[in-house]
Amino acid sequence: MLIGQLFSLAIAVAIIMVIYFHYKKNSNKAAGILMKVSSFTLAGVFFIRFMAGKDAMRYIFELSNSPLESEFLTVMCLILNWMLFSAILLFILYPFFRNGKYTAIVKYYGLPVALVSTIFITVVTKGICGAEVYDAFSIRALFMGIELGIMLAYGTVVILETGLKVSREDAIGFVYIIFMLLATMPGYMFQALFGYSSYTVRVKSFELPHRIVLYFSFLIPFGLYLLLHKKDKETIRGILLYISLGTLLSFSDGFKFIDLTNVLHWPFHLCNTAMYIIPLCLIFRWKKIFYFTYFINVFGAFMAMIMPNFSDTANMFSDRTVIFYINHYIAFFMPILIVALKVYERPKLKEFKYSLVGFGAYFLLVLILNAWFSNYGEVDYFFINSDYIADKIGKWAEDLLKITWEFNISNLHFVFYPVYQLIFFGVYVGFSAAIWFLYEAAYSFVDTIYDILDRKKKIRADYLALQVARAQMGDVDMDNQEITLELRHFSKRYGTSKVYAVNDANLVVHGGDVFGFLGHNGAGKSTIIKSIVGIQPITSGSIFVCGVDVEKESVKAKMNIGYVPDHYALYEKLTGRQYINYIADLYGVSEEDRNKAIDKYVKIFELEGAFDNQMKTYSHGMKQKITIISALVHNPKLWILDEPLTGLDPTSIYQVKECMKEHAKAGNIVFFSSHLIDVVQSVCTRVAIIKKGHILDVQDVKDIEKKTTLEQYYLDQTSKDVEVTAVEENAPSDVIVPTKEKTKKTKKAKV
Repeated sequence: MLIGQLFSLAIAVAIIMVIYFHYKKNSNKAAGILMKVSSFTLAGVFFIRFMAGKDAMRYIFELSNSPLESEFLTVMCLILNWMLFSAILLFILYPFFRNGKYTAIVKYYGLPVALVSTIFITVVTKGICGAEVYDAFSIRALFMGIELGIMLAYGTVVILETGLKVSREDAIGFVYIIFMLLATMPGYMFQALFGYSSYTVRVKSFELPHRIVLYFSFLIPFGLYLLLHKKDKETIRGILLYISLGTLLSFSDGFKFIDLTNVLHWPFHLCNTAMYIIPLCLIFRWKKIFYFTYFINVFGAFMAMIMPNFSDTANMFSDRTVIFYINHYIAFFMPILIVALKVYERPKLKEFKYSLVGFGAYFLLVLILNAWFSNYGEVDYFFINSDYIADKIGKWAEDLLKITWEFNISNLHFVFYPVYQLIFFGVYVGFSAAIWFLYEAAYSFVDTIYDILDRKKKIRADYLALQVARAQMGDVDMDNQEITLELRHFSKRYGTSKVYAVNDANLVVHGGDVFGFLGHNGAGKSTIIKSIVGIQPITSGSIFVCGVDVEKESVKAKMNIGYVPDHYALYEKLTGRQYINYIADLYGVSEEDRNKAIDKYVKIFELEGAFDNQMKTYSHGMKQKITIISALVHNPKLWILDEPLTGLDPTSIYQVKECMKEHAKAGNIVFFSSHLIDVVQSVCTRVAIIKKGHILDVQDVKDIEKKTTLEQYYLDQTSKDVEVTAVEENAPSDVIVPTKEKTKKTKKAKV
């Protein structure tokens, strides 16, 4: 095929497409369909051309053996075809992910690459098809002309539709090109440009070259995460799909049509499967299959990078080494990145089970293929058909390989190693379970970090709002403020849970009350208490202590709160006196006031003989009493007790109850959470009942006792049906809807 004919073909295809697009520009639907059809056409033409034969550039070594006449043209050929590779994939995906950044990259990267490649079509085609491409007809060269024509048309149409203006935000998107080029780099690039490096991969010693490639397996996904974590889900999916397809094509350089005619070359190794599974899961949203690669491939890929299955003398720049790491990079970090960027949800136990089912099916498949294909040559998918792994474990593992099961089917001989292969499967499942727990720990850590960052951000915003409010209203005078605890439409849900632990709670408690908070375990009592004391953030609504917002002025609110948790944590190497003095210092209690409080409560709780001993020598009840004293040493206006009587003896329970009555009698609030009805009845003036995150009713204890017992009242209230409240699937964070678990209406609390 002559150069002029090929060039003319590219231009003709471009002109025809531009005219047709222009004709259909008033029909958005028709134009959109045509763009997708053209995209599929480009993908089909490129796929056939790509798979039809090896690239001539693959055989270039240190710019020698080139199909071109000079080193300059060879370098131009290598770079142009690399960029053309990246641009083709960009155009194929463009109709499905049309946004500002993608459009800008198409106009100012994809179109110029197509234009330059068309101008230098001789260089480009010789690099792919070889020096003899123009001596006779070449179907691959013909397809390259069609590819360039479609790309030129695409780019021109996009410019006609959107103009040449690029916003600042779109321009920032050009940083994506770096990752696009990394994803589509041919495996032979280093070898072709520089030959072999002076370094070889000596895996057993973990020398610097090997460590560097391992470092990049963490640095690249970290950079991608920083770039994408604030983007919308479809943008993220588009970029990750581009990277996974680009690396798949680079990997497939060794699996052309001619290679696949030999069953020994089929890509059935575990990490090879990830190259195909990941893009398919991103395209078709195959969630269940995705979790197979998430749990199984990640671990296998990481182990393969640590112990590559090639010789210690493998060169760092050889195409085999580069493609090996491209393959295992993607199998290792892409599934983690997909979950981290929330393309797919964090897996639950059900998804882990799916992954094990998928792994079982894969393992059975490669067992059969190993035994079958071994009749035609050496094959060892997943290293379960040789001593590659056993040799690294020890002689006992090698001995297991001597236990075989052999039989013939027709003229084929099948060999299995049942004991070794069964143990191999079990060990890998065990490692996958360990990976599950590792993921869970990592999720917990990341959630904690994000909670801290969100809290800091909210504190800064609240501080600014507080400054404005103070300027308008003046500061709150705590000494003259009425002693109250108030919940206003308070709601709380944890992490990514769609169910509210507490929903729309409204409550007012006044000074002088010993307020009982009753509910079953898990009803929401501790959730409300921990939000009042500032241990956890509020999802929505507000909480006020003596008129002070506990989120906006958390320190001021906490200065007026004493808290006795359900599970105390003390510095047990300190004495009781040292610990109470430490707490008093935190609250700024004067020497005179703290000594007065210490003398009073040490006497009440009968701790005189042990108060100056280390707390590690104390009994559970004594430690509980120290916790109570630490909550009262600063004379708080709100004293909160969350199940404080667990494990105390009757005398100690009496002492605590008397302290509660005395503290409330002084005009303060005692907020008492318990499921011990008799204790609540004997000490509380008012009670609230909570069930499934809903405050059902608030009553004076005396009013209840006129009609029934507190125990019967509690049973009557908690027997009522209550709707579990959840967040709608795609609703904003402040929108809540009831689930379908219950159909009866919830009785609202009378506060």
